[in-house]
Amino acid sequence: MNVIGIDVARGKSKCALIIGDLVDKYFEIKHNRSGFSRLYNIARETKSLIVFETTGVYSSQLTQFCIQEDLDFLELNPLEASIRMAGLRRDKTDRSDSEKLAFLAINQHNLLVGRRPWDSSYEELRMLGSRYFQVTKESARSINHLHAALERVFPELNDVFDLIKSTLDLRMIELFTHPDFVMGQKIDDMVEKVWSSVNHKIHHDLVVQKCEEVWHASRSSYPAVESDSILVEITQSYCNEIRNFNAEKNSIKKKMINLARKEPELKIINSIPGAGELSVALLIGYVGDIRRFLTYKQMNAFVGIDLHRIQSGGLKNDHINRRGQKNARYIMFDMVRSMLRNQATIDNHIVDYYYKLKKGPHPKSDMVAMIACINRLNRTIVNLVRTNQIYDYFKTAH
Repeated sequence: MNVIGIDVARGKSKCALIIGDLVDKYFEIKHNRSGFSRLYNIARETKSLIVFETTGVYSSQLTQFCIQEDLDFLELNPLEASIRMAGLRRDKTDRSDSEKLAFLAINQHNLLVGRRPWDSSYEELRMLGSRYFQVTKESARSINHLHAALERVFPELNDVFDLIKSTLDLRMIELFTHPDFVMGQKIDDMVEKVWSSVNHKIHHDLVVQKCEEVWHASRSSYPAVESDSILVEITQSYCNEIRNFNAEKNSIKKKMINLARKEPELKIINSIPGAGELSVALLIGYVGDIRRFLTYKQMNAFVGIDLHRIQSGGLKNDHINRRGQKNARYIMFDMVRSMLRNQATIDNHIVDYYYKLKKGPHPKSDMVAMIACINRLNRTIVNLVRTNQIYDYFKTAH
């Protein structure tokens, strides 16, 4: 068996060609047309299997090249490769890593499970999901900056507008950024100014209420800066940033749901009360084709909630691995929380299970109960998707 082991780095890779059981040669390729052409020629001439680890964006070009040129390749999970190549002696160089990967494929070929890229629809969902989380994180950062700026410009607005996410909150902060902007105005004038610049789907009484609160707050406020300070302009710019982030999030949300609706899993998983279309679309994007999991335990391992058990002598400790797809784990956690929030209007066996764990002679903590519910949610999802069934509360085990 001939193997080319590749240690992938940014823009280039170290390669080791193993023919039989001997190293034939070491070589280096750049991640461009000429470098990949050289790899192609060597792989075809020697009829070699190409082996490398997934290294995020750095290995994506190599993966795409192997797929397009129909080369025989094995893309390994870095954790699996690290464990299988672990030894008592540490000899870690790019050359030795490429050689170890090649010999790993020769000696343990039947034990290795290579990663295969998902279909284009799943991959697009994953990229949209990644961008959704990026925008969410950036939006949260801008909101924190806005809160900090308001503490100097108009501190009371942090109490009037707690979360500062809605269109009304942002528009009112832009209009009345400093207490001096309110001075000399009547509440009716403020309401008219706000009402003329926001969507009329917002209830008029809410606008009146918020304007009254801002008007009263301006009477006692003592800001740290004057109304002509540059910080006032910066504060208003934060509002514009948050508004743009909200618009992008809504756009991504629509694209994800429309794309996920093409997959049969969306309808099946969304039939679980409280799951939510957006959460299901995000989950499909990060997990991919759920049908590839033969059991729910495999999906547990993928998202990282399988147990890491330590029992030695008098020591006994169980906790989840957290080695899997953390974003998928977060999404499932949020799905269970959504089910608990909507428990009054839905029939859901996972909600029943949560409160069953919280009661009894030995009640579980909230986090332990949540992880147990995610385990049960995984089990439900895998069973429904693999059997192509819609959720039925009365068929579930309570």
